[in-house]
Amino acid sequence: MIRPQLSLRRPLAVTAAALAGLATVLACTAPAGASSPSPSPTPTTTASATATTPAGGQSTSSCVAAADARYTHTFDGPAGRASITLTNGPLCRGEEQDLALVSYVTPSATFAVPQYVLDKSIKMFTGVAPGELGVATLDFAVEVPNCHTQVDFVFGSKLIDPLTDTSDRYGDRKVGSPSGIGARSTGPRAWFNGGSGTCSAAPEVIAESDCDGNVELTLVNRSGNAAATFTITGSGGFTEKVTVPLRKIETRKLSAGEAQDITVAAAGMKDFTGGWQKPEDCQQPEAGTPDASYESSCDKMVFRISNPEDGTPLTSVFTPNKGEPKKLTVEPGRTGTVSFPATKGLTVTVTGDLDSGGPVKWEQPEDCPSTGGGGGGGDQDGGLPVTGAAAGAIAAGAATLLVAGAVLFLVARRRRIHFTV
Repeated sequence: MIRPQLSLRRPLAVTAAALAGLATVLACTAPAGASSPSPSPTPTTTASATATTPAGGQSTSSCVAAADARYTHTFDGPAGRASITLTNGPLCRGEEQDLALVSYVTPSATFAVPQYVLDKSIKMFTGVAPGELGVATLDFAVEVPNCHTQVDFVFGSKLIDPLTDTSDRYGDRKVGSPSGIGARSTGPRAWFNGGSGTCSAAPEVIAESDCDGNVELTLVNRSGNAAATFTITGSGGFTEKVTVPLRKIETRKLSAGEAQDITVAAAGMKDFTGGWQKPEDCQQPEAGTPDASYESSCDKMVFRISNPEDGTPLTSVFTPNKGEPKKLTVEPGRTGTVSFPATKGLTVTVTGDLDSGGPVKWEQPEDCPSTGGGGGGGDQDGGLPVTGAAAGAIAAGAATLLVAGAVLFLVARRRRIHFTV
């Protein structure tokens, strides 16, 4: 029997397949901590509100809390310039830090009070979200007066104005202070006292009257470089002192009782003197019309004046043709009367605020007794009895109606008014 010679190809192929399978099994059963030939993603760092610094000195946080922020600054007091840079920021989201540069007008080149703010600049560092960019440097500039001054660069936006013996002080809030919040920034001392020349005020007074008798005073210190103190004196013992800071305006209103005679004095100006003056555009309110009437009885003649609530005080003189005149004043909302004994031929003329326009005649009522009392009815001379229509009575009645319809007329002053019977 002829046996063919065996080939090595098949055993080799089987052996290779077995080795590949074994490698696959080993890979699947390898421990989780084994190195992987494939690259893995880099873990993301989460921002912390407070920066932490390991032993190597490098911060592991991308933002900083305001309490842990550190700065460097520059300061030029005479020029009114300053800047500050956040060195370990930015601030984290929700955090903020404000600062202010302020210039004062002072009474001396060294520290002295009182001091008044001339100019100020307030700015703020604000927090940012992760991945955002924040402002790193803030620049400040203020006007410096051309006289004695103080310039302060401070943490915070609360300013002191005026700065007096009893007011607060900036203390460690000043940037560059050796302790406190001011020590968070490295740089020169950020406060300055100096300047030359005495500061002076430029006071001015503007007075304006209204239609109700009041006066408003506008106290101006528009162009001075110091505070101005005004002393106001008014009627009725009124007095007040008002201090107006430089380049500021204050107003004071004096009532009608205080504004009749006003004096305002201040150093650096001529005293203002004056008082209330009625403006040209005031409209006089229309006064209510009084009700005037008179009544003839058998024994007297009575005039009655009723003045409405919105009327004006009325004063009139009632002059009879027999006897002494009588004067009557009636205030708004009141009623006044004047009476005269009835006599034959009595007439009364009204003058003053009310004017009758001529004599008003007493007329005897028809039902008066024919004798005694008043003027009596005795102006008949006897004669034939009257029957039918009495021509004299008709004439008398007509005269009474004419008098009642055309007597007194009222005007604002010395106006005529109808006296109704």
